[in-house]
Order: sequence, then C-alpha cells, then structure tokens
Amino acid sequence: MTVLITGAAGFVGCKIVEYLYTANPGLSLIGIDNLSRKGSEFNIPMLAKFNCEFFKGDISIPCDLKQLPRVDWIIDCAANPSVLAGLNNDSLSLINNNLTGTFYLLEKCKNDNAGFIMLSTSRVYSIESLCSIPLIKNHNRFTIPHDVTFPEGFSKLGVSEQFSTAAPISLYGATKLASEVLALEYHYSFGFQVWINRCGVIAGPGQFGKIDQGIFSYWIYQYLLNKPLSYIGYGGTGLQARDMVHPYDVFKLVYNQMINPILESPKIINIGGGVENTRSLAELNEFCIQHIDKTNTINSIPENRKYDIPYYATDYSIAQSIWNWTPSIGSDEILHEILEYGRNHLDHISRIS
Repeated sequence: MTVLITGAAGFVGCKIVEYLYTANPGLSLIGIDNLSRKGSEFNIPMLAKFNCEFFKGDISIPCDLKQLPRVDWIIDCAANPSVLAGLNNDSLSLINNNLTGTFYLLEKCKNDNAGFIMLSTSRVYSIESLCSIPLIKNHNRFTIPHDVTFPEGFSKLGVSEQFSTAAPISLYGATKLASEVLALEYHYSFGFQVWINRCGVIAGPGQFGKIDQGIFSYWIYQYLLNKPLSYIGYGGTGLQARDMVHPYDVFKLVYNQMINPILESPKIINIGGGVENTRSLAELNEFCIQHIDKTNTINSIPENRKYDIPYYATDYSIAQSIWNWTPSIGSDEILHEILEYGRNHLDHISRIS
C-alpha cells in the first residue's frame, strides 16, 4: 500500500510519517511539502529515516502533483493553519494553499482510486455561536457552567459536529469548510473513501508554534527564550481556554480509518483533547512558572482581536462510540514533552522564532 502525506515536512505531517512507519514498516510512504513554513526543512532528514520518499512541491500546482506515483491513500496535512491568514493581502495565497490544493488532491484521488483523509479544523465552527456559549469565570480560566441552556451542538462535553458552521468563521475556516464540502462531493460522485477529521489544537514536541498557531508550544518556547508574552483579549487576564490533542492520538484515528474503515460511519468526526485536556493561558503560564526556572513579562491587552473565541473543547463522542477513540496522552504529558523538546533544541528554535 502506498500512502501520500501532504505537508510531510510540517509538524503534524512529519509525525504522521513517523507513526505510520512504526506501526507498519511495510507501507510505501511518499511525502510532499513546499517548505513554506520556516523550520520545515529541519524535518526532511527525519522523513528519510522513516523511509519516506520526499518531493519538494506545492499541492496547488498540478505539475508538482503529476511527478508523484499512483497512491492508495492521501493523508492531507498541508495547510496554512493560521486563523489570521488572509487578513494582510495574502487571501489568494491562503485560498491556493487550502482550497485549490484540496481540489487537485481530490482529482488525484479520483484518477488513482485512492482514499482521502483530511485533517480539518475546529475553526470551521461559527465564531458568533462560540462566543455566545454561556461560561463562568474561575480565578484563572473560563469553564462550562451547569444547568444552563446551551446552543445546539454544545454540551458539558464541548463542541460536537452538529455545532453551527455559519459565518463568520475566518477566511482560514472558510477555506477548510469549503474543502470539506468539496471532499464529500467527490466521495459521493466518484465513490472513493473520504474521512474528515476536525481537530482541536494539535500540540506536542517538534512543533514550532507561533502566536496565531500552536499556542502551547509557542508560550513554552517564549519562556525558555526569555521573550515577552501577552494575554490578549477577554480582559487581558488569560482566561481563554483551548483543548489540546497529541499528534499520536490524531494518528490513531487516521490509521484506523485507513486500515479498518467503517464504511457506514459519519464522514465528519471531531477529534481533540476534550474538556479534561483543556488549559487556559493563565494555567499554561502557571505551568511555565512551576517548571521553568525563569521569570517572564506577561503584558495585558484587554481588547479582543478579530476572530478571538473564549473557549473551545472538543466533544469527541462520535469518535469514541464508533471508532473506540479517546485521547491517550493528556495535557500534562503533552506540555512536559514540549518543554523537554524545547530545552533540547533551543538553539534551533531561537533561529526560527
């Protein structure tokens, strides 16, 4: 079986390659990446270590895909994943990366009769609806109250697949939602298998986080590098919270979808850490204070930014009931893994930060 991993030199793509090789060394692995993300070239030697044939190329350019052999599955990890993407006169680049690229990958699936597994995002969910969720403030985070009326698709377990996807969802979210619809239409029109996994924040060692993407690794690395940080929005006290999921747990579901597909199951599935693996910025900062022997300046910016949301946790009930999937690596372990990686690779991180 031949598997193409797009965005293979990125954080998630490289980890998927590693876990595929470890789980099934008999797979033929092919990776493609345009290396647009700073630091991604650092992962190319690791792809070779895992017997992944690497092609430098852009999935939004047809001739770059035509150089690739026939494959049996495509695992699409390629994207511009920033919720702020497209706001600084780069909207065309965003659409090319995230939507046009999906179209050409689906054409390849059609021609190769290959299955398609898409890593989508929780950012397809409506910002207005997310901001309307009733929350309560504890001393260091927003939490879900009891005995209140929630919007459709939300419960004490978090956000389910039935939650609103009405605009605004950001230009980034729009490209991913449009890609989901396109993938489903190709599935129904041409019959090849499609799975769409809407991920919460994916976090773990090897991630080169930025302020607008990969916040957990970004915060820890800023501490290690003695660089200032800011609580932005919601009063500037760090109450906003997100769940986190390790790339290995993402891999577990992807691998099952590829090797043991449950054909009648829903095509869109939420995966994330859930309420139990949700951390606020203030809690993340407390982790850094406790485990890093350094002080840091935390600025306070009370005003919300465009597309800010106060809380997101994944209701992964469908993944659990149908695929027997639950996150196996908790938030504490994830943060410790990021911290250990940061300490061991601080020189490299400092060059790409």
